Amino acid sequence: MTDVQNSTTTSGGKNKLVVDRENTVPFLLRMFWQQGAHHRPDDYTPEHLPTENEIQLYTWKDATLKEIANLFKEVNFESTRPNARISFKLVYIDNLRGKYAFKDLGTVHNMTPTSDDDINLDDARFVIGDFLDVGVFHGAPPRAPERRGSILKDRNRERDRARNSYRSVGNDRRDRDRERDRNNDRRDDRRDSNFRDRRR
Repeated sequence: MTDVQNSTTTSGGKNKLVVDRENTVPFLLRMFWQQGAHHRPDDYTPEHLPTENEIQLYTWKDATLKEIANLFKEVNFESTRPNARISFKLVYIDNLRGKYAFKDLGTVHNMTPTSDDDINLDDARFVIGDFLDVGVFHGAPPRAPERRGSILKDRNRERDRARNSYRSVGNDRRDRDRERDRNNDRRDDRRDSNFRDRRR
């Protein structure tokens, strides 16, 4: 059967591959998954693949990450949890180095759609014979690390707030002391005035 495929132009002006699936034979896609992490590149060698956690499916080059994730969830219970995130990496042979290399493809979230959902294998320059490495994660995604400048700014803001608070406490105490001194001076003035009036 002959492969039949064409392309369509997206709103961003990029051509997206569209395969005529009725007349195109699907190919075998091999995926190797791990819970809570991806495999390391050195887990892949020409002599050994991490086949202890392998899932195989037949698909086409216009299959999106969302579509692949849905097929993956049919045979992987861990990825069906509501808070699961399914992360994909392309595994391909680096011909210059003669070993496997990784390329990040994207992440599909069960709870919310992402812009990665519509990435397809052709977008990733997938070649038949490449693999997908899949990491299944649970919980909220990790926060991006804060930049040092932002951390220092926050620390300076807290220090200034504490310093101003300390100053206001000192100012209040000084104001009370001054008011007490003024009241003592007035009392002394009245006493002196009364004493002078009695002597007259």
